[in-house]
Amino acid sequence: MSEQAAMMSEAANDTAVGATMAMSTSSPPPTSPAKPKLDLTLYLVTSSSLLPPNATLESHIESAIKGGVTIVQLREKNLDTAPFIALGKRIHSITKKYGVPLLINDRVDVALAVGCEGAHIGWDDMDYTTARNLLGPTAIIGLSVSNVTQASLAASTTADYIGIGPVFPTRTKPDASTPLYPPGVRQILELIYSKRPELPSVAIGSINATNLQAVLYKSRPAEGLPLAGVAVVSAIISSTDPESAASTLLSLHKAPPPWAPPPQSQTTVFTHFYLPLILSKVVTIIRSIKEHKPLVHHITNAVVKNFSANITLATGGSPIMSENMEEVADLAAITPHSACLVNMGTSGPAERRLYALAIKENNKAGKPIVFDPVGAGATGTRKETVRWVLDECGYVDVIKGNEGEIRTVAGEGIRMKGVDSDVGGGVEELVKVVKGVAGRERNVVVATGATDVLSDGTRTILVMNGHPFQALVTGMGCALGSVLCAALAANKDDKLMSCLAAVLLYNTAAERAVKRDGAKGPGSFSVAFLDELYEIGELCAKGEGSWLNDVKVEFM
Repeated sequence: MSEQAAMMSEAANDTAVGATMAMSTSSPPPTSPAKPKLDLTLYLVTSSSLLPPNATLESHIESAIKGGVTIVQLREKNLDTAPFIALGKRIHSITKKYGVPLLINDRVDVALAVGCEGAHIGWDDMDYTTARNLLGPTAIIGLSVSNVTQASLAASTTADYIGIGPVFPTRTKPDASTPLYPPGVRQILELIYSKRPELPSVAIGSINATNLQAVLYKSRPAEGLPLAGVAVVSAIISSTDPESAASTLLSLHKAPPPWAPPPQSQTTVFTHFYLPLILSKVVTIIRSIKEHKPLVHHITNAVVKNFSANITLATGGSPIMSENMEEVADLAAITPHSACLVNMGTSGPAERRLYALAIKENNKAGKPIVFDPVGAGATGTRKETVRWVLDECGYVDVIKGNEGEIRTVAGEGIRMKGVDSDVGGGVEELVKVVKGVAGRERNVVVATGATDVLSDGTRTILVMNGHPFQALVTGMGCALGSVLCAALAANKDDKLMSCLAAVLLYNTAAERAVKRDGAKGPGSFSVAFLDELYEIGELCAKGEGSWLNDVKVEFM
């Protein structure tokens, strides 16, 4: 090579190196596309068969996104591949416009053809690893789980979220697994948290505006992530106004339930050190019953109606005994101070419909509900009614029952002798059961007996006051529900405190009826008991708390 040629070659090399250096300083190397933002708050799953007449899926989805839908899953089981891809592309053009991710249900091939943000797969579909290899690291992939075994396997993957369901029985998916209900959802959330603490989850299965807040509230684990969102199908797809339907669901998701208690930090600390303050609050609550005269809507059995009404009046409340379904909504909204007693003493198809409506309307109005599962363990029908009320009807603030009834609510195989408790477990064991049910339902449980056990799952109180005559008067147990309702209606800020006030009032009145009034049997006792309820209320109205000098309580 000549000297000139060598110089030209060297110059060319210098130029190439300079160009490379310039590129490295002015233009960074290309990076992988970022994973789309994942917001599971309001997750729409489609089903064209549920659309109202003359509606199109495209317009429906766009309206729903305007109303607040944050992610869309295209689930069209009956479409062949070509029309599914064509529909997916049309839907994707809409979701992209609003920055909402579109996922394809089951069909990874369709998701690739559409070019959307990802896919959702179940256990009968393509395995996760293959789906991830095909869709790539930036695709959103969700996995369905319906039990803790599946949840454990799903949490061991790098899936972006978990779909938990079905929460309730569903008609939109004929091959759906057994319903989990909110307690089952909570169990899966706790399992997922133990495996991948940051992994979000969404619940699906017949969730709508009536039950959404109860699902979110009752499924919330004691430790770990709550549900990141809810997935809905018919609640939006079947609506003639999908934008409004979506907006309503989103508002319900963001707002605390009207019946939710205040944060634990704002509730009373139960220790013997604070006993004088606690008893002072008991007096205040009973005085407030006298002041506000709360309405207690009784849905109860015919045997106890008269006695329960008299108990409510003697306490200072205003009773109404109504099974008229047309009145339920009005009674729930009629006054700021009201509550509803759902007593399962008479339980048939008509009563079940009434229970469901009463719980729905009082939940909506934020009014306390006391559920008395009378005879819960006596028959299979009653056991199923208890499960249905607690799992499917909504939220009840208090469950009140004897030991056998509360153990049945807990899921123990208790056989009851009619409506009476035929169980003889120790107090320590009963405390565990009561705390367990209260923690599961996120409410207050009151188990009555020789020693009453009250708990909200965190704080637990034993009350040893009362008299054996209470077990000899028909309706005495049921009528405690009336007093619980009156106390809760007067003071919703700390439900356990209100229940303690009601139980102390009730049991102290029983003791005074015998000691002070000399009742010698159940007949004279029932009359004297009414008088004492009234008299204690009058004392509290004056701020007098000496009647509490002999209370026997233990805080645990």
